[in-house]
Amino acid sequence: MADAAERLCLPDVTEKALAGLKFSAALPERLAVATLAARLADLPAARAVLAEPTRTVHLPD
Repeated sequence: MADAAERLCLPDVTEKALAGLKFSAALPERLAVATLAARLADLPAARAVLAEPTRTVHLPD
């Protein structure tokens, strides 16, 4: 967990999402995928959540 913020990655983009992208026919597929993935990802928010302190509690059975 200590380095989770550095290992964040962009989400997968589906064909359906690509088809819904405005001007998708004019973009190379690789650029369209990168554009959508960047739009879908909220990396600053994910890093903020991972920076929050956490506490793990073990409850006996």
